[in-house]
Order: sequence, then structure tokens, then C-alpha cells
Amino acid sequence: MSEEEPPMKKIKTTGWENYTLNCSKALMKDDEGKHFADIASAPVSTLEGIGAMSTDVLEHLGCKTVKDLATYKYFLLARALVTMAETEVKGDRSDDSVMNVDKGVDKEWESKSLNEIAEAPISALEGLTEKAGDLLQKLGVKCIGDLGKLKYFKWAEAIVLLGEKYEHTKTASERKEEAALKKLAN
Repeated sequence: MSEEEPPMKKIKTTGWENYTLNCSKALMKDDEGKHFADIASAPVSTLEGIGAMSTDVLEHLGCKTVKDLATYKYFLLARALVTMAETEVKGDRSDDSVMNVDKGVDKEWESKSLNEIAEAPISALEGLTEKAGDLLQKLGVKCIGDLGKLKYFKWAEAIVLLGEKYEHTKTASERKEEAALKKLAN
């Protein structure tokens, strides 16, 4: 009498088995296989290199999730200032220019060049509290340029964008089934 072998479990295919993209340097091992969209709502400690101290600092800044980090107002402002500073030509402002960033920087920095602003202490950002500035310094942020280039904020921003705009979260078969149901409904 032969023993019957248990039936093999059917392996669910996703359609992504042959893909090679990865974010191994940016994510903790346990999170590397997740959708970008799921990572966006995960704690900031999901990002590689953010330990207990950095997590505590970021949470005090109101950044508890990867999405919070990606949308942190002062990072977005700093990134914009740094990005545009890269396009600036010293002494090339036209006499009739009205361009300004007055709502983003303290009064004493309003008339400065973008490059000067990028090199300014983070306290030059309009509305950034001294306490928030002290917390950012614990992350190694000394100037506006440092904040605009901080890899954790940049990684978070990319993860959120990819998850919200460019990622399928349903498997190929789920998308096919959904398309068929739409056809039937029409």
C-alpha cells in the first residue's frame, strides 16, 4: 500500500517574478519585497539607516511614516531652493525681475541669491522653529542645502511618487480579471 503525497500548493504568480528592480540600499530587508504604496504608510524606520535616535527625531518633527517624511514642508522648500540654486548665474538677475522666495525665508534672507540661501543655516527658513532646527541638526543638517539633499527625505519622496503614480498593486491576473469585468459592465 503506497502513501499518497499531499497535493502541491498552487503558487500564486504575480507577473513580477522576472523583474530585477530593487531598493536594497534604501529599505530594511523585511520591506524590500513590498509595494512602494505599502512602504509609503510604513514607519520611517523602514528606511535603511534610520535607527531609534533618528526615528525619535523625525517623529518629533511630525514625520512618523515614509509619506510624512516625503511631504515634510521644510524638506520640499529646501529641495526646491537647492534645485533652483543649481541654475543660478551669479550677477545675472535682470533689472526688472520680480522673482522672489519671500514667503519661504526669513526677512534677512529675502534679498539673497539662491546659492546664498542654500548655504544659509536652516533657521533661515520661514516658520522653522528653533526646536525643529535643533532636531534637524541631530540628523547632520546644518544648512538649507543639507536638508534639501538629505537622502532619507529624497528616498521617501521617490517611494511615495512611485507608489502613488507608477506602480500596479494588483497582479497581472487580477488586472486581467478586472478588465474583463469592466467589458461585461459596458
